[in-house]
Amino acid sequence: MKEKTMYVCSECGYQSIRWLGRCPDCGNWNTFIQEVNIKTKIQQEGIIQPKKITEIKIEQQPRIKTKIEEFDRVLGGGVVPGSFILIAGNPGVGKSTLLLTISGIISNSNMKVLYVSGEESENQIKLRCERIKINFDNLYILSSNDINSVKNALEKMKPDFLVIDSIQTLYNPDIPTTPGSVTQVKENANFLFNYTKRKNISTFIIGHITKEGIIAGPKLLEHMVDTVLYFEGETKTNLRILRAIKNRFGPTDEIGVFSMEEDGLEEIPDASTIFLSQDRKTLPGAVFFPSQEGKRTIIVEIQSLITPTYYGIPKRAVTGLDYNRISLVLAVLEKKLNFNFSTYDVFMNVGGGFKITETGSDLAVAISAISSFKDVSPAENTIFIGEIALTGEIRPVGQIISRIKECSRLRFERAIIPESNIKEVKEIKNMNLIGVKWLKECLDFSFSI
Repeated sequence: MKEKTMYVCSECGYQSIRWLGRCPDCGNWNTFIQEVNIKTKIQQEGIIQPKKITEIKIEQQPRIKTKIEEFDRVLGGGVVPGSFILIAGNPGVGKSTLLLTISGIISNSNMKVLYVSGEESENQIKLRCERIKINFDNLYILSSNDINSVKNALEKMKPDFLVIDSIQTLYNPDIPTTPGSVTQVKENANFLFNYTKRKNISTFIIGHITKEGIIAGPKLLEHMVDTVLYFEGETKTNLRILRAIKNRFGPTDEIGVFSMEEDGLEEIPDASTIFLSQDRKTLPGAVFFPSQEGKRTIIVEIQSLITPTYYGIPKRAVTGLDYNRISLVLAVLEKKLNFNFSTYDVFMNVGGGFKITETGSDLAVAISAISSFKDVSPAENTIFIGEIALTGEIRPVGQIISRIKECSRLRFERAIIPESNIKEVKEIKNMNLIGVKWLKECLDFSFSI
């Protein structure tokens, strides 16, 4: 093993032979730390020759069902044997609780499960298990952050399922750097990856995130794993959302919805009921929108509050929506419909802490802003769907059929949608579908006047 002093960017993992004030890769300042670059020898089992693709035999292995439908949905139907999965999220969001629950369920399916924790003691994990109330008789716990202890346990147990909590706490004594450093994370993750693929076991690793909301450590970690899952949610609320960011074995736009309760995480199969108010009364600034997340439609409430500003520069505060997209919609409203927001504070929020990333919410955002600006309630039991172009045109959205069907199931009576989407949903008879081509046309159908 050869050692060479290098300077590594703590944000992206870029390496340099000398210290740099600004990273040339990610552009961050003062992120370079001195570390030891270790060149390890990778054990190879002979020389591997290329194969013709027709000569490669595929062994179909069934996915491992965790019996948590929301979790299996995000993965694409269950855990693929031999997969290397990273789950990240804010501290206290429930990452350890989720994987401990899954470990207990899988351990009761005649599978050996090893749960390695570098953050909690054995007693703390046992207390958590008792709180979750799952049979953990076949679950093995290793409370250590020494990678050598992990290697020894793997060789003796030969588990079918491995959980590392967390990758930033693992420490290799042969590497003269602190736990969580770029070198430590890279080397330990590389060992776990090779072991996972060689032994064909399923491995979950928990990763911390920075204050900017990105996974701590080198970007190599995200490239190495098969699946990246983000566990989102505010610690002050019970709502938790599991989102797939990368998935080699399934879709990358699916979400799972959970509620954090005293006895652990509970699935929420019908997520729309959480984000909708109980009486569904229409109030000024509140508009309903069916957001499409993978194969699931979730109806959320977009809220706006527009008030005269008392400052020289009006405020713009947005939660759960794209700030730049909101600015675009407000600009179109000013240009095409002569609304003046220059002397008004604009606050926008998605009810329940949900996040919308698609442009199909533009029309709902526009009607919500107009409703609050005029202090007029939008039309009752009405859904608004559509992307707004800079010209004021209402452009079509994808998966319109599943959106309308979900709205119909929840007894919404009307939907204002792009004119281009009308032909796709003409067979749905129990809803009044109104097709619009221009933003100005929507005003005649959008308010309870």
